[in-house]
Amino acid sequence: MMGRTHAIIGLLTALVLFPFFDIHWALFIPLVVLASYLPDVDHENSKINRVIPLTRLVPKFFKHRGFFHSAFPPLLIYLIAWHYGYLHIGIPITIGYLSHLISDSLTKLGCNFLHPISNFRISGFVTTGGKMEYLVFAGAAILSLLVTARALGILHL
Repeated sequence: MMGRTHAIIGLLTALVLFPFFDIHWALFIPLVVLASYLPDVDHENSKINRVIPLTRLVPKFFKHRGFFHSAFPPLLIYLIAWHYGYLHIGIPITIGYLSHLISDSLTKLGCNFLHPISNFRISGFVTTGGKMEYLVFAGAAILSLLVTARALGILHL
């Protein structure tokens, strides 16, 4: 999926999940959205690599949708945050990272959550940049607006 789709799915995920955690929304929501870009650090032209120049080295050593698109980086992030007592940062980053992986598993290229241990890949029906991705983006945007309106008391469902 494209960066903007990952971001809107990350936003929707953050809006839905933040009430379940004792983390202020002003920290939780931006961290989830920012972390939704992280797995694409292994793609040369990704949004994250355009914003953070140091990460541009990663694609030279890792193939796209390889290790950084597995369950191991978010697990490591969570465990490091837990070990050092920074779960208020580690939880939203882990959630944003996982939202990216789950949304990539909807694409035809799919996602291998156990790379490099297994070659099993979960693939879906969405073509990156295709019409279905635009529908996913629009749906996530509309749902994000509805969840926000409900949280603000504007919408009563």
